[in-house]
Amino acid sequence: MAYCVQCGVKIADGAPVCPLCNTAVILPPSVVEPKAQPLFAQPLKLGNGSGITKWRKGVFELAFALAVVSIVAVGLSLGLSGLGRYSFIPIFSIAWVTATLGICLYAKPTYVREATIILVATALYLVGLDLFDLALSWSLIAAPALLVLWVVAVAPWTGMKVRGVLALALVSLLLYLLLLNLVVAGALTWFVPVALPSVLVLVVLTSLFSLFFLGRKTPIIPLVDVVMATLVTLFTSISCFDLFLTRYQRGVSELRWSMSLVWGALTALIVLLALTCSRRLRRYFTATPR
Repeated sequence: MAYCVQCGVKIADGAPVCPLCNTAVILPPSVVEPKAQPLFAQPLKLGNGSGITKWRKGVFELAFALAVVSIVAVGLSLGLSGLGRYSFIPIFSIAWVTATLGICLYAKPTYVREATIILVATALYLVGLDLFDLALSWSLIAAPALLVLWVVAVAPWTGMKVRGVLALALVSLLLYLLLLNLVVAGALTWFVPVALPSVLVLVVLTSLFSLFFLGRKTPIIPLVDVVMATLVTLFTSISCFDLFLTRYQRGVSELRWSMSLVWGALTALIVLLALTCSRRLRRYFTATPR
């Protein structure tokens, strides 16, 4: 802290003139003004986390070297034993895992980015394995299932609104079931009479319970209520699926294997209603009169 030679007022570090008399502040050549230090410790500025750092470069070089050795060893062992035609799958698997690891090491380490890379790479890997026979068959079922998994497990953390995530999940589920029906049966058979009404029941029950919870005055929803509502929704949807499937296969509307789920759904619903009524009664009798 310096003082003005004219009026004696304290001068802040780095000030060019006195704040009172405007006298210029001149330091002697032999005096070096120290930099002002912050009162509290400041956080370190980290990089953005992307790019090949020294540690990531070392890991990738090690993985690449092991992959090259593994590919050469597998190729030679299968080729010398007369089984060279079976070397595509292990060599392709090693190369694909190494490439995926390199992409993950280069990308910024966030959950959304890493999960997206792994799921997309796995889906493409399954398609590549299926193309070994120069025809697509089972990968048309497995690869889209991973995309549906991305919508359920990754999309909610991308910053998308809840309504958008739910709509995307519903559309992706319906499209996957439609594709599944076309791949397995070659035509639309059980999608309209079985899958479509089952998904509709699931959507209706989810919407009703969402409105039920949003209509409460308390901002916090108890976990037991969420669990009971989820059980009611799942058990009822599965029971309706059994009903629609039996009607599609036998032409009669009856439950074959899901009767226990119906009783489970009724029990969970009764528990949910009992808990809700007990809380309301407790609030009514314990509320402070105005």
